[in-house]
Amino acid sequence: MKFLAKNKAEFGQRIDSTYSPDSSIVLRYRNAFQWGETVEEDSNCKKWLEKTSIREGARIFPFLTYKGVEISILDETSFMHTKTLKSVDGCVTAAKCKLSGYERVVFESGGNTGAALTQYGVRVGLEIFMFIPEENVSLLNSSIFKSGKAHLFAVEKPGLVKKAANYFVTQSGLPRIPERDWRYQASMFRGSFILEHLLNKENFDWLTHTISAAYGPIGIYRILAEFRKEMERLPAFLGIQQEVNAPLFRAWKKQEASGPPGEMHSTKYLLARVLYDIHPESNDTFGDLEKLLLTSGGDLTTVNHREFNGFLEETYDGKNILDLLKERGVEITVREGEVIEKTGLIALAGTLKEIDSGKIAQGNKVLCCLTSGISEADGMAIPECRISSLDDLAGTLTKIP
Repeated sequence: MKFLAKNKAEFGQRIDSTYSPDSSIVLRYRNAFQWGETVEEDSNCKKWLEKTSIREGARIFPFLTYKGVEISILDETSFMHTKTLKSVDGCVTAAKCKLSGYERVVFESGGNTGAALTQYGVRVGLEIFMFIPEENVSLLNSSIFKSGKAHLFAVEKPGLVKKAANYFVTQSGLPRIPERDWRYQASMFRGSFILEHLLNKENFDWLTHTISAAYGPIGIYRILAEFRKEMERLPAFLGIQQEVNAPLFRAWKKQEASGPPGEMHSTKYLLARVLYDIHPESNDTFGDLEKLLLTSGGDLTTVNHREFNGFLEETYDGKNILDLLKERGVEITVREGEVIEKTGLIALAGTLKEIDSGKIAQGNKVLCCLTSGISEADGMAIPECRISSLDDLAGTLTKIP
C-alpha cells in the first residue's frame, strides 16, 4: 500500500468528503492510497473496503487542562462499530482476506481484535476460528458467535493461546490472520485522520497511546512522517504499557525482565486483560517502534494497578475522569464498580503520570488516543471447546470438515 498525497493540497483532493470522520475513516481516506501494483488491484481492494466497512468513526475534542498542559482526546470508541479502534483492523482485514481468496481463517486475540475480525469477517462470509484466553471470554458479546461461521476456542492458560493457534494452523492448513502489514495499513487510516487535523486545525507536542506490540503508532507515524516538513513539528510519541507486561518498555530502557510475565498463568495479574500477550516482542515490531521513538523524540512509560486506580479516584476540576468523559459524550462502561475496558484509559493515565513527572512540560499540547472504553460485552459467549493442552485441540481438529 502506497500513500499517494505529497502535500496538503493533494491530500485534501484525495479525501472523500462524502464520508465524515465519525462515519468511516476507512472510506474517507481510502483514495489517498494505492492498493496493489495495478489499477485493477487498486480498484478491487477499494471495492472490498466499501463492502466490508460498517462504521469506523473517530473524532478529536479538547478534554482537560492539567498542570498547564492541554489534553485533547482522539475518541476511537464512541463511533466505532465494535466500540474499539479494532473496527478499522476488522474492515481492512476482511477486505484483504476476500482479495486473497480466503474463506476460512484462524487468529488469536485477547478480545477486541477477535471481536472485530469476527464481526467484519462473518459479514462477508468468512468462516472464523478464534482462540482467546479463557478468562477473557467474559469480555465478549455472545451475539457475534451466533452464526455457524464463527467458532470460539477458549484456552485455559494465556501462554498457550499462540501455541494453540499455531498448532491449529499447521494441522488444518488454514491461513492465520491478520498479517503484520495489514495491521500497519489499518493504522495508516488512523494516521490520515490525525494528519487532517494537524494540517487544518492544530498541532500537538505529544501523541500518547497504549501499546502492546505497537502496530497502531507505527502505522500512524508512517503517515505523519510523510508530512513532517508541512508541520511545525512531528508530535513526540509516548507509548504506555501496563507494568506487569511491558517487554517493549524494558527493551527501550535496556532493562532485564524482572517479573513473572513470561511465567504468567492467569490474566488476573494484568491491568487490561485484552493485552494478554506475554510476548508481544515476538511480533518483531520493536525495530520500527525504536525508529519512531528516535525520530519523534518520544519515550515509553508504564502504568501499574496502584497508579491506574489512583487516576480513576482523583478529581480534576472537581470531577473524576469518568465524569469528565461522560460530559463529552464518552460513556465508559463500568460493571459492579469496575471499568470493563481499561486499555484506552491506560493511555490517559500514563499521560497524566508523565505530566506529573515533568516529561510532558507545562504549555505543551497532547493528543491522547482513547482506543476503547465502551463495552458491549454481555459475558454470555459460550466457547465451542475449552483447550487445556494441545491434545485437546487435536481431538477438536478431527471434528472440523
